[in-house]
Amino acid sequence: MGTDLVLVVDVGNSGTKLGVVRGEDVAGPVRLPRADAAAVREFAAPLVQGGKPLVAVCGSDATKAKDLAWELGKVGFPGAVVVAHDHPGLPRGRAKQPDQAGVDRRVQVLAAATLAAGPAVVVSCGTALTVDVAAADGALVGGTIGVGLGLAARALTVGAEKLPLVDLKGVTPLPATDTESAIRSGVVMGAAGAVERILEGLRPDAAAPVFLTGLDAAVLSPHLRVAHRVHGGLGLLGVAIAIRRSPPAPGHGLLGTMS
Repeated sequence: MGTDLVLVVDVGNSGTKLGVVRGEDVAGPVRLPRADAAAVREFAAPLVQGGKPLVAVCGSDATKAKDLAWELGKVGFPGAVVVAHDHPGLPRGRAKQPDQAGVDRRVQVLAAATLAAGPAVVVSCGTALTVDVAAADGALVGGTIGVGLGLAARALTVGAEKLPLVDLKGVTPLPATDTESAIRSGVVMGAAGAVERILEGLRPDAAAPVFLTGLDAAVLSPHLRVAHRVHGGLGLLGVAIAIRRSPPAPGHGLLGTMS
């Protein structure tokens, strides 16, 4: 069956997003206002543009992913494929306890290694700030997990109630001369410095490309003094690649033409 056109629904820690993958091109991700089948169908229609994609659901919480896949069957998405840790299209991770690593990290490194045609590094700026190494075959070698930029900014307002919650998209002067820019500089520049230090220790070699993805990738990118490529749909592409490596049975996961 054809797997060139894949509609991917990603059930993440901080929300659900979807996108359409055609070859290596990704339309999206689009963040959904709610994690239900009706929202998926509504927001998928303009991306699919009347095509007939294979439908895949992925997420760190396998139960939520499977529940959403079942729900999708009631609104015209029969047999949506769930890409979880046991999916045969995902290379076996090199790290200990690979099934606890987060399937989002595994699909991201698979996509990075495919695009790089070899080892690569993925910096994912979401709820957590992760830096992961991809082996040449797309397997997760291992990495680090830190506090994401947005979570760090919110944590300051909890631990120090007089500090405001700031928008991280702004100037980051050094030294900062007001509270708001001081918080922004501390969070963003601190994250950039941490990523650079981590890359020094875990990057396979100087030629291994670095991919930046996630909600706050655009915030971190200008401050990262390491050559990198921003790819917002890296995880969505990884799901599509996993499916292409081990396609479902004919007819399974196909969506009727959307209008």
